[in-house]
Amino acid sequence: TGWLRMSRANSSRKIEMEKYLLIPLVLFSVLGSAAAVKDKNAAVRGAERVPEARLLLYGLLGGAAAEFAVMAIRHKTRKKRFMLGLPLMAAAHFILFLFLIK
Repeated sequence: TGWLRMSRANSSRKIEMEKYLLIPLVLFSVLGSAAAVKDKNAAVRGAERVPEARLLLYGLLGGAAAEFAVMAIRHKTRKKRFMLGLPLMAAAHFILFLFLIK
């Protein structure tokens, strides 16, 4: 029974860790997607744009997969740092997430 209690405690901590790992991913996914859509709209209107460094920072901090999905609106598709960088960041986030929850 001692092993079972320890197993349940570890399982509970694992779920708690997963929850805390998902919070920044969701936050930066929303921020990155919103910034990419805002930048696309600004580009069409000729208004002030969102700096590329900010879009890449949101991707690096956890929003890469969502920002890459936003590329469906054909935004930043000619920029190699976005077309290569965002999928690589998303893959790195996925691998890190898998490593941390094990």
